Amino acid sequence: MENMTDSLKFELKKNPFFDGFDDAAFADLLVLASPVHHKARAQIFQQGEAGDFMLIVQSGKIKVSTYANNGKETVLAFLTTGDLIGEIAVLDGGERTATVTVLEEMRGLQISRAHFLSFLEAHPKIALKMISLICARLRQTDLFVEEVTTMQAGPRLARALLRLADSHGHENADGQVKIDMKISQANLGAHAGLMRENVNRQLKAWEDEGILTNQAGLITLIEPDTLADFVEAVE
Repeated sequence: MENMTDSLKFELKKNPFFDGFDDAAFADLLVLASPVHHKARAQIFQQGEAGDFMLIVQSGKIKVSTYANNGKETVLAFLTTGDLIGEIAVLDGGERTATVTVLEEMRGLQISRAHFLSFLEAHPKIALKMISLICARLRQTDLFVEEVTTMQAGPRLARALLRLADSHGHENADGQVKIDMKISQANLGAHAGLMRENVNRQLKAWEDEGILTNQAGLITLIEPDTLADFVEAVE
């Protein structure tokens, strides 16, 4: 049991939110949590539902989306090991602000609203970290809105790819960055605020130029600096 707990700590501390947890805080948190498992394509909860629990991702890939009245999807974020899901509704007792869907089989820990609020009361420093986490996500959303309203399609897609490379990428010795998640052109478009056809056209152009490769949704940025320069040129 101790080895399992140590392994869990190691995985969770990949996320800055858990990096400052001492052993006592981890023990207090884990005793409140229940293990959960969701298969790929499962919808964990929907935008507008009541939020009475939150999740900590142990493994898998998740997408966080909002839907307009006409059904158009906007992907706000892709989450993975150590990330929190559903914390806003747990904190304020309101409705879910987004829909959460499993992209790759997910295992995690579920904590009820009552238990998590009690945990934060007992650990005020962690409550402050939670505020910082929510502020960071709000800033990301603000940047996304700015991109959609001010940037043309190419720079917008480049920014989305660089964002994915930063959060889910692994750089090799040649400076190439492999995005460690399989992402469909529809999901990539919803994350960049673009139609799938526009994404397909631009990815093919960048493949022809040797800027990236795209093998069945697994994207490697061959020249990430070129994409960064492309974005900076229009900012």
